[in-house]
Amino acid sequence: MKRKPRFGKRAAQSERENALQTPPDRKYRRRMAVLFATGGAAILLVGTAAGYLMVQNEEEETVYREDVVQYGELTVGLQENGSVEVGTTEQTFELDMSAYTEGENSSFSWEQGGDIFQGMGGQMDTSASSGSRSLTVEEVLVTEGQEVAEGDPLYRIGQDSIDSIRKELTEDVDDALVTLEQTQPQLSMTRLEAQQEYETDTAYGEALAQAEYDSTVQKLEEAVSTIEEQIAEANEELLELNGQLTEYQTDLATEQKILENAEYVVETTDIITDAYGWITAENAREDAEDVIGTLEDEIETVTDSIEETNAEIEDLTDSLTGARKDLEQGRIDAQAQLSLRTLSRQNASERYDVSVGMGEFEAQAAQEDYDDAVEKLDAFDAVLGEQTITSDYNGVITEISLAKGDTVDTGTTLVVLSDYDEVTVTVSLDEADLENVGEGDAVNVSIDAWPDEEFAGTVEEIGDAQYDSSTGTTYADVTVKLSGDTAKLYDGMTAELTFITKETEKALYVSNRAVYRENGKSYVRMKDENGNVKAVEVTTGFSDGSNVEIVEGLSEGDTVLIESGVSTS
Repeated sequence: MKRKPRFGKRAAQSERENALQTPPDRKYRRRMAVLFATGGAAILLVGTAAGYLMVQNEEEETVYREDVVQYGELTVGLQENGSVEVGTTEQTFELDMSAYTEGENSSFSWEQGGDIFQGMGGQMDTSASSGSRSLTVEEVLVTEGQEVAEGDPLYRIGQDSIDSIRKELTEDVDDALVTLEQTQPQLSMTRLEAQQEYETDTAYGEALAQAEYDSTVQKLEEAVSTIEEQIAEANEELLELNGQLTEYQTDLATEQKILENAEYVVETTDIITDAYGWITAENAREDAEDVIGTLEDEIETVTDSIEETNAEIEDLTDSLTGARKDLEQGRIDAQAQLSLRTLSRQNASERYDVSVGMGEFEAQAAQEDYDDAVEKLDAFDAVLGEQTITSDYNGVITEISLAKGDTVDTGTTLVVLSDYDEVTVTVSLDEADLENVGEGDAVNVSIDAWPDEEFAGTVEEIGDAQYDSSTGTTYADVTVKLSGDTAKLYDGMTAELTFITKETEKALYVSNRAVYRENGKSYVRMKDENGNVKAVEVTTGFSDGSNVEIVEGLSEGDTVLIESGVSTS
């Protein structure tokens, strides 16, 4: 049965947001903070159901630096805006510590009926989890925000748990060796029985033999299909749950910011002189606290559901592995049986060959199981020889999944890392623009949060063409991979991409940061003959991401001003 997360108190949130008259196109609308300047001071407005909260910020002094208008070659580029996406990597513990189990059937006989399709000889029990074989974390060796390289230690593992599992793996090797040694006399017995049956014709109709084959394989295929459908449903549910968790976490961060602003206004507002403002802020604070409580409950519920679904998927995956092995072996056995029963009258020798082949298969399987047991023991010693689990990747730790005393099983998540080798920006380009863009092309990248730095980019992938029926245009998503000092970038930062078309033009140009827009027009700042700052209207052309063409309004050698704010408090 599917588990559905609770959506308990969204209605209360929706009513509060409707009072703010925010756009109705999202399930969870957010109250927005608006910053504007007036009278030399910055005012922060936080929307509430009743009005606005105002917080005065420190004053800023305007300073300028000069930039000279130049004439020369300017690279023609196609500009688009997008958001930075920082990749993440999840490292899991992949060491196989599962137990070896000797199969119940140690010999092969056609008279066993349906039982002949079961596994033969010793085999590794991959359908059972390694729950009884768990390592114990003795010490966490990294912290969140720490940069690690491949091979750096993440956790120290308790020696007692290492010794315990190593002992069991050693016993597995011994058990597998015993099974392997037993297969030789079993193979001799199989050959003897096959020789006896070689001399006996079994009256068995071809139609009945085919029906028996079809029935056996169909049952095995249905078992695989059933488990595959269950896994697909569980993965779909997990995707939905993860989406809900992300949404709740985002909303929680927003509400916490609202609470912080409201608390600040409550503390700084005089209830005597501004009773209305104080009451409004106090109401906003109480509302935020209620919503935060609700979101925290929802996050806890969804997290529990995710854990349960992951456990369910793990169990189903183990079951699917067993079912597929049963199907694979079942097809082999059923085909062998069909062939022998069909040809038993005319070709008894083929029956002998198949019987002996199955015995040899059993011996081969026992040899493979022994090799697997030895390989597991060797891998265990190689990974935990120094009593530590190390990082498989380079990156910055964003999440530590385990603490001292926690257990580590095969498949346990160890850490999550920010992968600054995979920082990308994805934008959509029209079909006409795509003609000038190809994979591997260089891209100039400007980040709003770092206006004085330039980042390089390369077109990594151009997606499949898609048609937008509302605009009648065809477009494709283009992913640009960033390089440079990407460790200072965060998800969601605004980036301006300039795709280089590999053409240059002679043009009059100035820094992008010298141009600003007001009322649909472009301006630059210059000093008049008295040294006063004045605005000069200009007409701009193309840009390479750093500089912009000046079509009208300036001449080569003119000095323009680039404005920046410096706090005076």
